[in-house]
Amino acid sequence: MLNQRLQACAAWITDGKTVCDVGTDHAYLAAELLRKERCQHVIASDIGEGPLQAARRTLEQAGLLQRATLLLSDGLEQVDGTDVSHVVIAGMGGETIIHILQPCDWVKQAVQLILQPMTKVPVLRQWLAENGYAILQEQVVKDGKFFYNLLRVQYDGVVRTLTPLEREIGVQDWSNAVVQAYGRRKRERLQTIAEQIQNSNPAMAADYLQVVAELDHRLQPESV
Repeated sequence: MLNQRLQACAAWITDGKTVCDVGTDHAYLAAELLRKERCQHVIASDIGEGPLQAARRTLEQAGLLQRATLLLSDGLEQVDGTDVSHVVIAGMGGETIIHILQPCDWVKQAVQLILQPMTKVPVLRQWLAENGYAILQEQVVKDGKFFYNLLRVQYDGVVRTLTPLEREIGVQDWSNAVVQAYGRRKRERLQTIAEQIQNSNPAMAADYLQVVAELDHRLQPESV
């Protein structure tokens, strides 16, 4: 059974040819994609032999190993992009995701990227915008007490300039209750950081306070 964030990643893939699951770990996502016929083939890659052995066991037990390629690879280094329609990079830091994407040219060829960063989400958004990647869709998922950002991305070569709100929060559906809850938490955090860095970094503090002000226009009162 997939957790909420991986279920949301899987839901964005409906007609994949070959999906590359980077950092597959136990291959739970890979197995789900194959089981639900969301793709024809999966490349399950990981940097460690241990996780790949766990992935093999998962796929064998599900009777899906013949539709998967297990690959020892640092990110996408050893992955042949032929017929890859989607790349999923979930559960890694934003800077690690950048490190994986930066040297890989074939991801720019009509490949959809499903990214679920655990940290440095604004840094990742900024890098994507500056390097010609369009963020097609964003989603906030709540799993337990934690919020996770999901980004569906595709390269189009257009360099973009993000507003502070787009960088920090993304383009969200503000009618969604989860997005509202996430926005309230982000507002509190950004307000606190802005107050702490007001003297040391007034420009960044001003950016954060601008986001806080814009959030105030979008956030609805909490229901009692």
